[in-house]
Amino acid sequence: MRDEMHREGTDSRLRRRIRFSLCLLGLFAGGFARAEQGYLVLYVTDTQGAALSGIQLTVKGDGGAGKTVSGKARIRLAPQTAVKSWVTLAIVNPANLVFISPWDERAQVPSFENESQNYVRVVLADRGDKRLLEDPAALRAMVQKVTQAPPQGREESATERQSQSLEEVAKSFGLQPKELDAAIREWGQRASDGYDKGLVELYERNYAVATVDLSRSAEIRRQRAAQAESELVDADFALGRSLYGQGRYREAVESFREADKYRNGDSTILSWLATSVRSSGDYMTAEPLYRRALAIEEKALGPDHPAVATDLNNLASLLKAKGDLAGSEPLFRRALTIDEKALGSDHPAVATDLNNLASLLQAKGDLAGSEPLYRRALAIAEEALGPDHPDVAAKLDNLAFLLQAKGDLGGAEPLYRRALAIDEKALGPDHPAVATDLNNLASLLQAKGDLSGAELLFRRALAIAEKALGPDHPEVARDLNNLASLLQAKGDLAGAEPLFRRALAIAENALGPDHPSVATKLVNLASVLQDKGNLAGAEPLYRRALGIDEKALGPDHPEVATDLNNLASLLQAKGDLAGAEPLFWRALAIDEKALGPDHPEVARDLNNLASLLQAKRDLAGAEPLYRRALAIYEKAFGPDHPNTKMVRANLRRVLERKGN
Repeated sequence: MRDEMHREGTDSRLRRRIRFSLCLLGLFAGGFARAEQGYLVLYVTDTQGAALSGIQLTVKGDGGAGKTVSGKARIRLAPQTAVKSWVTLAIVNPANLVFISPWDERAQVPSFENESQNYVRVVLADRGDKRLLEDPAALRAMVQKVTQAPPQGREESATERQSQSLEEVAKSFGLQPKELDAAIREWGQRASDGYDKGLVELYERNYAVATVDLSRSAEIRRQRAAQAESELVDADFALGRSLYGQGRYREAVESFREADKYRNGDSTILSWLATSVRSSGDYMTAEPLYRRALAIEEKALGPDHPAVATDLNNLASLLKAKGDLAGSEPLFRRALTIDEKALGSDHPAVATDLNNLASLLQAKGDLAGSEPLYRRALAIAEEALGPDHPDVAAKLDNLAFLLQAKGDLGGAEPLYRRALAIDEKALGPDHPAVATDLNNLASLLQAKGDLSGAELLFRRALAIAEKALGPDHPEVARDLNNLASLLQAKGDLAGAEPLFRRALAIAENALGPDHPSVATKLVNLASVLQDKGNLAGAEPLYRRALGIDEKALGPDHPEVATDLNNLASLLQAKGDLAGAEPLFWRALAIDEKALGPDHPEVARDLNNLASLLQAKRDLAGAEPLYRRALAIYEKAFGPDHPNTKMVRANLRRVLERKGN
């Protein structure tokens, strides 16, 4: 049976921007005239629409610079800069100004055909100006910026990601995170525009309400798209983020594709699109999207920019999910190097990079290499953010998860409990992050044998997720799965089966019938049917799960090896040893190639195969496999880990039968 990951989150944080356009009226007069080839015209104002003079701006890279006169600046572009390509703007002087629009500092070069259309609106404000906290245009820009970072992977929580993003945005505008948070929430109470209300609901992660407001806003803007294309892009982009937050990944893909139609080549939209495609289970389509976003950022910002580190993390996370651990590791390491150099060794982004790399090493079975990275990430977060920050809770969870994998349940439990206490205090007792913490702690209690204590926590986590996210969210399916697994462990198969079936139904409806998460739910349902003695009912579920993963992940993915083990174990239980053996051998070959010969999953495969050979009375064939599995477990987990003890007992029985 497969366990669900308890700490859901991301391998990276996308510190990118989506363009924000202000509607400035009365600035552009005059009839048709051909624009001057090779120049970008900027119209620069403050947030009240007043033209700003004496502001020097430049196009990064090969572009030139220009100073505003009555709000207008002309900047020569590099000869190779084509129409509709993207350029990055920068303020040369005065240095205390910040972009409100385009606050991502990136602009698309308009056509040179028409002077009246060949311009980019630029709105600037003074960094640290408290009036920004009362300015709807500035608040709109800032909340868009905070909510833009998409989840990529499974190591950083949504809470952690948004908290970090809020701090970065507040700092860039010279404001304090708490005052910006309060201003955004207060603005949401008085906002009348559906898009603005939807943005604040998105910020507060009230996805169901946000989706309604943003859907209505997108439809209104679609009707007037010819007049306000940029507004339609913003609406589609925000709607996609809200749909993603609801777990409606396939619908989110469509919204991001709509935004991409109008703003093709925007790396932020591409990254969100790639994330939604990945979450929909289509890893093959997601990879070129991530690679394209990375190429755009490297060209626009240079190879050593923190945004490039983000793209590297995103791509590495995908490769890790695809089972390409060797391909992902150098990308994670390069991202860490970039951020350490650009941001300093104690920056929260570096903690995220360390966490990502540690997770990769853990997946490779290098628990000794991953632990100091997790501990360094935790230390950075505590020092930078304080001991009671939700980001610290996430780092505690990750370290605890590693310790639990090592069999150090005593070391893991206080970390899980501290993470839970932090999130309950900082976020409230009914927050989805608290449900994640409860799942983590419950899984540890289950591992300790405290099934009654674990059940209470699993049920509370499920209730929180259903209330906060709705009964059909994929995370609810996760919680149903965890509770069902606990009931199965208690021997309550009648109670477990309907929960597994409901989890499967949610996953199929939300993610589609061919998603790897559906394969997980199929395996879990099959396992309870197998425990009930219904081997005929379990076998087609195992076979369907195997087919899904082979198609979605490729025939040589470690999850495929898990599926092969499950199916082979069932065939062995049916007495079909001849049918089971080649499946066990194939699983072993996959894991040895993908994970290396000394990975704990390889030890699992060796133990399973040895068990089959033992059942065939091939004790001479079983003994060396058990010995090799035992050596791997002892090296990875130590002599007292439950897996080590299990294999040692299996080997002892073989030796006893052989008379040794």
